[in-house]
Amino acid sequence: MTTTQICFADRCFNFSFGEQVLESIESYIPRDEFDQYIVISDSGVPDSIVHHAAEYFGKLAPVHILRFQGGEEYKTLSTVTNLQEQAIALGANRRTAIVAVGGGLTGNVAGVAAGMMFRGIALIHVPTTFLAASDSVLSIKQAVNLTSGKNLVGFYYPPRFVFADTRILSESPPRQVKAGMCELVKNMLILENDNKEFTEDDLNSTNVYSPKQLETFINFCISAKMSVLSEDIYEKKKGLIFEYGHTIGHAIELAEQGGITHGEAIAVGMIYAAKIANRMNLMSEHDVSAHYWLLNKIGALQDIPLKSDPDSIFHYLIHDNKRGYIKLDEDNLGMILLSGVGKPAVYNQSLLTPVRKTLIKEVIREGL
Repeated sequence: MTTTQICFADRCFNFSFGEQVLESIESYIPRDEFDQYIVISDSGVPDSIVHHAAEYFGKLAPVHILRFQGGEEYKTLSTVTNLQEQAIALGANRRTAIVAVGGGLTGNVAGVAAGMMFRGIALIHVPTTFLAASDSVLSIKQAVNLTSGKNLVGFYYPPRFVFADTRILSESPPRQVKAGMCELVKNMLILENDNKEFTEDDLNSTNVYSPKQLETFINFCISAKMSVLSEDIYEKKKGLIFEYGHTIGHAIELAEQGGITHGEAIAVGMIYAAKIANRMNLMSEHDVSAHYWLLNKIGALQDIPLKSDPDSIFHYLIHDNKRGYIKLDEDNLGMILLSGVGKPAVYNQSLLTPVRKTLIKEVIREGL
């Protein structure tokens, strides 16, 4: 088991990850720290996992479990308000801790709920997907969706603790693990990674990994993200690089209406971003090929059931949540691009580069 202190400026929390990490929870949270725990989880998280987590928090104080319907269409302020009303009815107060047990969807909904209640009560993450454990909990961004786009309403709010059981993560469906591996590959593409404790040969297309391997991958993702975010806690400058692949990826994810995973959408988004950068003479064919090679190593581009048409993707694309960072005319959209593997493209001191809408549409229509 590994425990790492994660710091966003002066906002620090412990991230503990490894096999059966919840068994050691009493070593990290004093028994009198909170007077009750409210576990929040979406309907896609198996009951056995939710109750397993609740059991350990129940050794510290009374526990209540609240569930909500899974799916991006339920990642809304309405869902948050409903959960808050239930929490208040259960006696929630300023000494209550909200425990998010689930993936990134649950983490964001619970994070917004915790950050708003009493102007902020304790948030504890128990990520149950590799994607959440290696990516979304390594940020203080909390947000929900509007009908026009992903993560358009939210704020910055750090958790108090994070506990990730790599045994649970290793038993996840391979497609779910692959979603997280897509974000890991993203980190390999956007940053120079001389210090990672694994090689490309350790990646596989079956996406079956041991708890120890996942622990190594999580440690790499922590190092990658915190090498940047420790100095850019709001992810508005250098931290924007972690949005690579997300501009088109988020639009695809919404257009597909739950038909593909977040990781699959980001994988496609990174390929499209690489092809766009190549057409703009920013990236070589060799580095575009490196995108395909790494993503194929984890089987990310195999059998993605893309059904949405380019126009529906573009409809969501124009509502991207990075709008406004740079000044753009009506013919362009801002995108995070690379000039090569490990080399973010810079435009007027910003990581957002203006890209002609016609070029984006052209690449989307061509497909993978």
